[in-house]
Amino acid sequence: MFNLLLLTITTLLITLSLVQSQSQNNTATCPLDFNVLRNLTSGGSKRPPTSDITQQCQYILQGLRLVQSHYLQLNNSFLPPLDSAESCWSTYQVLINEFLPNFNIRSSCGFNTSWISQGCMNISTRSQFEAIVPVSALKDVASNCNQSLENNSPCAACTTSLSTLQARYLTGTSIGNVSDCQAYPSIYAAAFTNRYGPTDKGTAKCLFLLDFTSKKSSKRRSKVLILGVLIGGGVGLLVLIGLFWIFHKRKKRADKFGRVLETELGSGLESISQSTSLVKYTFDEIRKATRNFSRDNIIGRGGYGNVYKGELPDGSLVAFKRFKNCSAAGDSTFTHEVEVIASVRHVNLVALRGYCTATSPFEGHQRIIVCDLIKNGTLYDHLFGSTAEKLSWPLRQKIALGTARGLAYLHYGAQPSIIHRDIKASNILLDESFEPKVADFGLAKFTPEGMTHLSTRVAGTMGHLWWIMRDSHLL
Repeated sequence: MFNLLLLTITTLLITLSLVQSQSQNNTATCPLDFNVLRNLTSGGSKRPPTSDITQQCQYILQGLRLVQSHYLQLNNSFLPPLDSAESCWSTYQVLINEFLPNFNIRSSCGFNTSWISQGCMNISTRSQFEAIVPVSALKDVASNCNQSLENNSPCAACTTSLSTLQARYLTGTSIGNVSDCQAYPSIYAAAFTNRYGPTDKGTAKCLFLLDFTSKKSSKRRSKVLILGVLIGGGVGLLVLIGLFWIFHKRKKRADKFGRVLETELGSGLESISQSTSLVKYTFDEIRKATRNFSRDNIIGRGGYGNVYKGELPDGSLVAFKRFKNCSAAGDSTFTHEVEVIASVRHVNLVALRGYCTATSPFEGHQRIIVCDLIKNGTLYDHLFGSTAEKLSWPLRQKIALGTARGLAYLHYGAQPSIIHRDIKASNILLDESFEPKVADFGLAKFTPEGMTHLSTRVAGTMGHLWWIMRDSHLL
């Protein structure tokens, strides 16, 4: 009987010990260092920045992401282990109650315990993140975010790069967890891209919307800023008074020139729309088709500007030639090029679809022409490109003959005749079957019948000019 009682007590003690051990194993110590936040808030006011619960929860969420960025920087891991989730929330709760007594994070903000250990698209480590995001995108983020983010301009450039990265490569759906896909780029950039790290007050303010600057320093900077504005305004006013009479003197002459130029340009564009079937695109349509003139869409660069590829609403792929350094005084040249290209149609000449003229408050005066996209690049790419495959002799003959046919049509088939004046490999485009298309008529010149072909204006690329034309200035 005694032995049976002893056995029962021993079994009970062992069971209780196992239960206690299991309970301890289920709650591991939190690896997140919340003292990072405590140090940033030291010396500041203990009052919460707002009494609105929604905004309070947002501050709490961003503070947690800052701590996770610090953890990522040290351990190459975005998330703490799941068995430490309860411990992490409890530790964070202690810090929050220093500012918001009796405020329960999880019940007030609706955070689940496991969310702190759940991430975006099953990404939990630095290597997994860098395996999904291309090196080119990470370099773009580094070029914009590896600097002090205290001021608005660099901060805006950095956050724009991060938003672009998230939209392109982290497209997973959020399940409500605190480390969703939208937060990952900022957490990563603060940990590894920005040279100052997540504990820098400027970085915290830009990437996590947490302002830890003291109000005294803010007031002092405001006073200096106001004083600077007043002094600068006074100097600027004196300069304006000194220059006012110059502008007033030239105003009538400028207005007269503007009226004449506007009349000439309006009649030129009107003649284009009446004599051709060209489409006049809006600047917003072109900006949308080129993804706001993304650098990834650039397929060519030249002295006149860049060429972008884009997709129209009907799904057709086109090329947009965007002129740079535009002003109203140069619209006559643009009108000339549109007239030239629109007046000819030949299998070996690039066909024009439309054009755009517009003035944007941010981009300024815009002039753009729209052509069919020739997908096989330029002859220059195939002859001199680093990865170009050697063209066979039959293909070279085909390209040479096609180019000659296109130029012959310009010289003898078009009315009036047209002289290109800038033939070079980069101005000869190749379609899928390597049929050449002569492009870039920006330097073309009309030669109406009965008129001399000589011109005192030398144009074209100097390396491709005939030496007699270059030296004599005659065409």
